[in-house]
Amino acid sequence: MRYIAIATLTAVLAAAATIGSASAAPPWQGYSITYFDAAGEVVGGATANCGGQYLSWGEHTEVFEKRTWICD
Repeated sequence: MRYIAIATLTAVLAAAATIGSASAAPPWQGYSITYFDAAGEVVGGATANCGGQYLSWGEHTEVFEKRTWICD
């Protein structure tokens, strides 16, 4: 069961990496990125909030999930 969950997570993350981009968001959007290693473990992240502050930690990999939101 754990193998299926990891395989599914890896496939989803790979698809997200090809669809999304780690580039900067437009001024009216904030974003957060979570980076994963080949095993699907979180190894880093980045956030750009609506106030213009940027925070980055850990490793940046080719497998990531990016979430964006509209700033008020």
